Amino acid sequence: MRLFFRKSRSSGRLAVSLLGDEVAVAAVERDGGKPRATLCTVHPIKSNDRASWDIVVKDLRLNKSQCMLLLKPGEYQLLQVEAPNVPEAESRQAVTWKLKDMLTYPVEQATVDVIAIPQDKNSTGRGHFMYAIAARNETVKRYMDNFESAGAGLEVIDIPELAQRNIASLLEEEGRGVALLSFNDGGGLLTFTAAGELYHARSIEISAQQLAVTDPEQRNRNYERLVLELQRSLDNFERQFSYVAVTKLVIGPMVGQAALEEYLRDNLYLQVSSLDLSEIINLAAVEELEDPAFQARCFLALGAALREEEAAS
Repeated sequence: MRLFFRKSRSSGRLAVSLLGDEVAVAAVERDGGKPRATLCTVHPIKSNDRASWDIVVKDLRLNKSQCMLLLKPGEYQLLQVEAPNVPEAESRQAVTWKLKDMLTYPVEQATVDVIAIPQDKNSTGRGHFMYAIAARNETVKRYMDNFESAGAGLEVIDIPELAQRNIASLLEEEGRGVALLSFNDGGGLLTFTAAGELYHARSIEISAQQLAVTDPEQRNRNYERLVLELQRSLDNFERQFSYVAVTKLVIGPMVGQAALEEYLRDNLYLQVSSLDLSEIINLAAVEELEDPAFQARCFLALGAALREEEAAS
């Protein structure tokens, strides 16, 4: 099985995203034009229960396709580390030992992969960093066993930050970066990307439900918390990646998207807009995707399904 974001030419994969007590499954076709969603569905599941996985695999016919799985927050760590001075092919092994004092469990029990952070081409003195992705071996093995026992093939394990990067890459303007903000019942995810590359990501402990509460005072308090988190993130990003011009913040599909957009426009210094998925992905084949709430539940699965990379050398 390929690690995390390892590159592949395989097509026809189903992307599987776990959302608490349900799983979203999506498929996207890319033929050089506008990507087209061919499948998007949500099914109840108990993620650690093998019998529950068997039912999902049977009902969704996952055993007919190769699959990619997004790990849930808390099942992995995304850590920024200084890039080792070794050939690219040896970077993963070298970074693994850098994590020895950064993990709460022995590094020998971790599955590790790395992703480069593009450097400033105009600066030779700036340090070179990369991201290390680490998950417990037992977590990876559990998912592999669940898929295998149900007769499904698990080809790739990925993470939400990289799935959201795939969507953000469709929103970018040449020479500009984009901040993309999404929410689900587990919280928020903010990513900064440019030229299809992930530069920075952070989780926000404010859920879609908190932003959609009916009590105006409580909702405004949650909005205020969010603005503070976003301002800190934007300031930190500008200090660390001053060579990347991020001029807009895009809000992913959610209930109450328009109200949140209006509030953020009034309280942030950069352009704010709401994402209309239909502008970047053809959704016509999946009627349920007309509903923003359903889009939000499938958002990361669709992002994972957009993955399109050449084979690693």
